[in-house]
Amino acid sequence: MMRYTRGTTWAAAFVLAAATGQAAEIKVAVVDMQRALNESDAGKHAKDQVKSKFEKAQDQLKRQRDELDRARDDFDKKALVLKEDQRRDMEKEFELKSLDFKRKYEDFQRDLKRTDAELTSGIVEQLYGIVGELGQQKGYTMVLESSSGALLYSDKSVDITDEVIKLHNANPNKARSGGKRPGGGGE
Repeated sequence: MMRYTRGTTWAAAFVLAAATGQAAEIKVAVVDMQRALNESDAGKHAKDQVKSKFEKAQDQLKRQRDELDRARDDFDKKALVLKEDQRRDMEKEFELKSLDFKRKYEDFQRDLKRTDAELTSGIVEQLYGIVGELGQQKGYTMVLESSSGALLYSDKSVDITDEVIKLHNANPNKARSGGKRPGGGGE
């Protein structure tokens, strides 16, 4: 619903601009920020770091899961022959191990998301800066983001994603300004 509302707002703004006679001067470009992030050298490096961390944590979780499965099997085998209090103690121990595994898994998921955000947020800010600079240099009235789902069609000739990637790869650490993040960030 929010995308529809945003799309309707953009369409209304475009119609309003056309009605006031400014439509002839509107110059629009589109950029796929997700593709720019994924295909830029810095973005690839960040994704590799996240993947490495994911694989390491996944190995640890698999070992703990295997240990938990063995404990479950052990409990199932012994439960019938144990005294009631011994069975309860063993069951409680298994439940504690299960809860510990669940907590570690949830912590791992949060940590992975946080790491991904930390590694990519600076790159995204740089990409927005490049888009802002390109918009100013080339005289675009607006640059629309194509991977958000709100853009239904654009001619490939107005897509500046490859140029954004190329500029970022050429000088990834250059301080940039001029980009506006959706949601009120930027200038």
